Amino acid sequence: MNAHPAPAAPAPDNTATVIPVARLVEAGLHRTDRAIRDTARPPAGDRLAHAARARRLAELHTRRARWWAILQRDTATNRVPIVYVRAVVTAVLDNERQARYWNDTADDWQALADRRPTSDVAGAMSNWADLGLTDPTAPGLSAVAR
Repeated sequence: MNAHPAPAAPAPDNTATVIPVARLVEAGLHRTDRAIRDTARPPAGDRLAHAARARRLAELHTRRARWWAILQRDTATNRVPIVYVRAVVTAVLDNERQARYWNDTADDWQALADRRPTSDVAGAMSNWADLGLTDPTAPGLSAVAR
């Protein structure tokens, strides 16, 4: 027989581990940057693959903008010098612009694949001449709205 009682199990630690916002954002940005870097270019002639890649890049830039927005909210509430807040705001806006660019690019690659007119954003990707289009006015707009 055991004369000594068994030691009691340690009480569970119910306190949450608090991770600073900056560390969470840094980790999220790192993962997103790695995903952007690892988004491989598709073969040159595969328009649908180019559209899919552009959509993925738009999604990743949107995610990156969200991470920066989290840091923006945190810096605005923690008395961080305004120069840092401005840098974070710039990062949010730049990534939102990048996401719009990649969405437009995806739409243009999809239009090329579908043999539809590309947007006027397409630039070098424009297929208007190939489709016999000469009027740059968007469908449905009158000449007065130009």
